[in-house]
Amino acid sequence: MNPTIRVTVIDDSQAEKCEGRCGLDLSRRETFISAAEALDRLFAGRIQLQYHELSDPQVGASYPDIAQKVATGSLALPLLLVNGKVRISGYFDIDLMQRVIQTEMEIEEP
Repeated sequence: MNPTIRVTVIDDSQAEKCEGRCGLDLSRRETFISAAEALDRLFAGRIQLQYHELSDPQVGASYPDIAQKVATGSLALPLLLVNGKVRISGYFDIDLMQRVIQTEMEIEEP
């Protein structure tokens, strides 16, 4: 049985965004649902997609290193984590997300 891949997006929906509407805005419910459905189809239900607001105190407490790096400018939002590891810092689209997940799956295969 193939294990579930945890894909986590951390962002700040209140922060200034790219004027060109760069990347996915998973803070929007319809965008999140659409992305989750696409990943579900592509990866046969193995993906567990989560979205977290960095401004939520619980998220900062759960990811203290990430919160500090974002605060100091070492990491740009949004962040894409796969199984808890930062894989993308900055804007991304569904195609890039898919490639990162696929690569992670290939790395984890025995």
